[in-house]
Amino acid sequence: MEREDTQPWYRQFWPWFIIALPAAAVVAGLTTLWIAMQTTDSLVVNSEDGVKNATDRRISAERLASELDLAALVEINSATGVVSAIMRSGDLAEIPAQLEFELSHPAFADRDRLITLNKAMPDADGNPVWVGHLLSVPDERFYAVLSSGDEWRLSAEWQGDASLMLRPGGTSSDDSL
Repeated sequence: MEREDTQPWYRQFWPWFIIALPAAAVVAGLTTLWIAMQTTDSLVVNSEDGVKNATDRRISAERLASELDLAALVEINSATGVVSAIMRSGDLAEIPAQLEFELSHPAFADRDRLITLNKAMPDADGNPVWVGHLLSVPDERFYAVLSSGDEWRLSAEWQGDASLMLRPGGTSSDDSL
C-alpha cells in the first residue's frame, strides 16, 4: 500500500478551509463587540425614574389624549421654518401657554429636534394656535410628537410634508380637525 498524499497537512487545502470557518466567526464576533462598545443605544429613553416609568407616563398621556379626543394639525413651512399647531377649541378645558413639538429620528438621537410652541392668536374659527420656529427643516423621516408636558401627547410619522395630523398614539383617520 502506497501513500498518494506526501505533502504535510499545512500545505493541504481542506485543513485551512476547516480552520477558516471558526476563525471567521471569531473575527466577526470581535468586530460586533467592538461596534457595540463604540456606539450608544440611543433608542432607549432614559429618565430619572427609569425607562419603565417614562413609558408609563407616555402611555397615560396618550390615554388621556384619546379620552379627550384630541387632535392637532401641525403645519411646517419648509422655506421659513415656522411651525404652527392648531387644535379644536372645544378639546381642552384649559389651554396651555406652551406646547412641546419633538421630531425624533428613528435611528439617530443626535438628529432629534425639540422646539417650544408658544400660544398665538386663535384662528378664524376660534381654534387655539401655537407657533414656533425650526432653524432648519429636515427632509428625512421623523416621529412627530406634540405634548403638553406629561399631561397629554399626540403623535404621528412625518416624512417632510407641509402639514401633519397628530392623534393619540399615532392613530390615523381622516385628516380634518
